Amino acid sequence: MDLAIDIGNTRMKLGLFKGKELLVHDNLKASDLEGLKEFVKGKSIENAILSSTATVPKKLENYLNEKYKYIRLETKTAVPMGSIYATPETLGKDRVAGVMGASVLFPGHGCLVIDAGTCITYDLINAKTVYLGGNIAPGISMRLKAMDEFTSALPLVSKQHPETDRGYSTETAIRAGAVWGAAQESLGFIQRFDKQTEDLKVILTGGDAELLDDLIDWGTVVEPHLVLIGLIKILEHNVA
Repeated sequence: MDLAIDIGNTRMKLGLFKGKELLVHDNLKASDLEGLKEFVKGKSIENAILSSTATVPKKLENYLNEKYKYIRLETKTAVPMGSIYATPETLGKDRVAGVMGASVLFPGHGCLVIDAGTCITYDLINAKTVYLGGNIAPGISMRLKAMDEFTSALPLVSKQHPETDRGYSTETAIRAGAVWGAAQESLGFIQRFDKQTEDLKVILTGGDAELLDDLIDWGTVVEPHLVLIGLIKILEHNVA
């Protein structure tokens, strides 16, 4: 079995795989070494891969090095993907793993990965698994907080499904503007990239994936474990 770990600013996502099959997963605090130990307890794990957009606790990384054949996803890590990106050293590792996950779900297809988290990222690969670049935009919570923080009159509104596509009060107008705005932005990119990539598949992931998926009129697929799936593909490429 293989272990995939995706660490963000506050959370650590864990996935245990047998081949490409995700057997079990968990979501812990980013520095929860004891939680990780409990997750892997009694499991016959040979290889582990970790991707992080934040600082990884040294004790956690030492533990992985001691227990398994361990790979940290970095710019120099071999990835089964071509790329035209001009600054690969600045490309987020979660974005790399995301498009790798998309290539597992839809081999031989162009794919657009929309990761709806703190920011919304849009990443495009073609049918030959060449990374064509992507975009970064404010996430839904960021939009709501920005309207509160950078104005004197607008309140902070909770993130939830908007009742209508246009507001009938200040609160509903802010919510509809932020949530529907993100959905329409996403749909616009989908339609634009669909013209550039034959038979485009669109995969949504991240905390707001379900919310956006409900508002986007397109054949999108929601996969909450996309990054973990991609990490396993990269791990297999490096340990084969």
